[in-house]
Amino acid sequence: MKFGASAANLLLAATAAMASPLSARKQTAIDTFRARRSLRSSIASRPSTNNTGGTTDATSPNWAGVAISQPGVTEVSGTFTVPQPKMPPGADPNLAHCGVAWVGIDGWTNGDLIQTGVLWCTYIDNSTFWYPWYEYLPGFITEIDGVNVTAGSVVTVNAKKTGTNSGITTLTVDDVTASHDFTGEEYSLPGTSAEWIVEDYSLGLVGPPYAPFADFGTVTFTRATAVVNGATITPSEGNWVIVDLDQGNGPITSSSFSGSTVTVSYNSDLGAN
Repeated sequence: MKFGASAANLLLAATAAMASPLSARKQTAIDTFRARRSLRSSIASRPSTNNTGGTTDATSPNWAGVAISQPGVTEVSGTFTVPQPKMPPGADPNLAHCGVAWVGIDGWTNGDLIQTGVLWCTYIDNSTFWYPWYEYLPGFITEIDGVNVTAGSVVTVNAKKTGTNSGITTLTVDDVTASHDFTGEEYSLPGTSAEWIVEDYSLGLVGPPYAPFADFGTVTFTRATAVVNGATITPSEGNWVIVDLDQGNGPITSSSFSGSTVTVSYNSDLGAN
């Protein structure tokens, strides 16, 4: 995910926005996140993997969830309920705390990615905004017009590879569907992974610093499927990787899956950042 804001700019914007109406805070945060073009910073920065008996588990400083890592991926789908985020214990009250849930193709082992999902940011006074979006790296995220999301909204997301340099993202909420068709993009989609992810996105070009991460409770992706080499499979049927977010002080999340359900939970004991 590419917002392209420095930590200093985020602090300045968050502090200035605290006395503003929520609509102004949202615009300030979005403008700050998109302030400059960064490099391809949505990939799982420096994933660390551990193979045990054919099962791969991994940690990442910015991703949590499940990835299918194998060639031939052309589509990924899932449905989740938008969370009500809150400030984690020990949070800096001057900063907005954010997070994002999405599905995508590529990005796990390469710098290519097509994705769509929902961003959230919350403040110390419990005001919160949500932002549905799509993206094809290395482009910026784009807000989806005409679609409103809030805590409790049930969102279905889909990303599809339609060609070497093309794809379609689709997001549906409350029977309203918005799609975007990417064609002739700068980078190709190898189709080597599919993901169901909750992300703490990078504020720099790549890697740290990361956005202050909100306590999102639990995000559960149901009807999680991918099309791989023409067959529709669930995470449990692919070469799966369970990913937990760890920025050096222990895992901030706990991720798991069962059949077509992927569950990502926030670890409130270690979550403040």
